[in-house]
Amino acid sequence: MYCYHCGYKIDQNKIEAKKSSREQFIESASLDSKINYVCPRCGHLIHEGFDEKDAKSLSVACHAELQRGRNDLARGMSALIIAIILGITAFIFLLLSRKADLQMAISFTCPEFWVAAVLGLTAVILIVFGTFFTSRGATRKVRYTNLLKEINQKTFVQ
Repeated sequence: MYCYHCGYKIDQNKIEAKKSSREQFIESASLDSKINYVCPRCGHLIHEGFDEKDAKSLSVACHAELQRGRNDLARGMSALIIAIILGITAFIFLLLSRKADLQMAISFTCPEFWVAAVLGLTAVILIVFGTFFTSRGATRKVRYTNLLKEINQKTFVQ
C-alpha cells in the first residue's frame, strides 16, 4: 500500500504478538471495529476497514517483497560463489609469487603478487556484499512468507 499523503510505500510488517494476546485482541474487538493503516513516515491515516480488496492488495505487495527477497538471496549467493573462486585464484597466484632465487620467499615486486593482492581484495569485498545480500534476502523471505500465511489463514493483525 502507498500513503497517498506523502507517497511513502508502507512495509506491511506484522506486529509480533503472542497467541494469548492475539486471542485477547480478538475477544475484545467488536464486529464494528475497524483496522486503521497509519503511514510510518508522516502518520497520516490511510484507510479504514479491512475488506477482501485490501487483503488482495496486501497479498500482492507481499508477493512482490517475497520476490525481492529471492532476488537478494540469489544475488548474495552468487557474490559468495564468485568470491570463493577469486579467493582460490588469489591463493594460487600468491604461491606463484614465491621465487626460487629468493630461497622460496614471496617476492613483493613480481606481477604474480600484485595479481594475488587485487584478487584477494576483490574476494573480500564480494564476501562482505554477498553476506549482506544473503542475510537480507533470507530475512525478507521468512518475514513475507509468514505474513502471506497469516493473510491466507485470516489471522493477520497489524
